[in-house]
Amino acid sequence: MRAAATVPAASRGYDGGKKVPGRKRHIVTDTLGLLLAVAVTAANIGDRDAAAGLLMRLRRLHRDITLVWADGGYTGSLVGWCRDKLA
Repeated sequence: MRAAATVPAASRGYDGGKKVPGRKRHIVTDTLGLLLAVAVTAANIGDRDAAAGLLMRLRRLHRDITLVWADGGYTGSLVGWCRDKLA
């Protein structure tokens, strides 16, 4: 998402893959679409890096969640990290 000019440069970044400056939003919803957790990062922060913190927060808030479906951008080492750290 493009950031307004009033947004401090420290919280903005540039996503080279999408060629967009600004911020990224990472959200977790339940199967009904109800919001469970949100993270907003600078655009230069990778999806997998942002997901780790978001999933840890989700685990603290909702201990009963045992299954998470994710977009293909969240693959790779994140899956193994979730198994190890979040059980």
